[in-house]
Amino acid sequence: MPISWVVKLGGSFWDSPRLPLWLAGLARHAVVLVPGGGPFADAVRQAQARWEFDDRLAHALAIRAMSQYGRMLQGLCPSLAMASDTRGLRACHRRGQAVIWLPDADQLVREAIPASWSVSSDSLAAWLAERLPALQLLLVKSAEPPAGTAALPTLIQSGLLDSAFPDFTRGWARPVWVSGPGNHGRLPRGLEQPERVFTRVTLMPSPSFWRSSPWPSGYAISPACGKRWDGSRSS
Repeated sequence: MPISWVVKLGGSFWDSPRLPLWLAGLARHAVVLVPGGGPFADAVRQAQARWEFDDRLAHALAIRAMSQYGRMLQGLCPSLAMASDTRGLRACHRRGQAVIWLPDADQLVREAIPASWSVSSDSLAAWLAERLPALQLLLVKSAEPPAGTAALPTLIQSGLLDSAFPDFTRGWARPVWVSGPGNHGRLPRGLEQPERVFTRVTLMPSPSFWRSSPWPSGYAISPACGKRWDGSRSS
């Protein structure tokens, strides 16, 4: 039986009263849950700003921050399982369990995931959805996305998605959805009929968009995915 959903739950929920509501809802469905970094990733950013160590080390520490946040989520909702590799995630799914992915930094290095702050848990959720594979990807954000559909460059510009996301979803037929913070009560309907609850992400703009659209200063041409801002953050 294929995995229907990978769901990324943003680290910015770490102190939100909605966090237990999202966890309780997700635990009732056999989803694969990707944690953000939460305050643990913020601590890495602060340490890097203080000591100026390189992005390779910062990236490895940020991956471990995701695992720490994932363990915190499981502590808040013990019915959620945990697994660090695709085999364990698939095994939990076969048992009908919701499972939290605890990413392994060494594995992601072997997979040649770029060591950059532009690769957030958004992009890693997309990478995991491809590897499992999963049929659909949902990114749950603490900020409200536009209703209906939203173009990927618009979501990157607004900070809702990271700037590496186009690299990880190029050529996808897999639907990608974004949810705002208040949809926990509508989650069952959203997983069944996502177009009625979530915002559909339009993944690939036409080549003419990249040539003609105005982008803020700080963006540079990337041969991999058009225009990118390496200083982006996502919620």
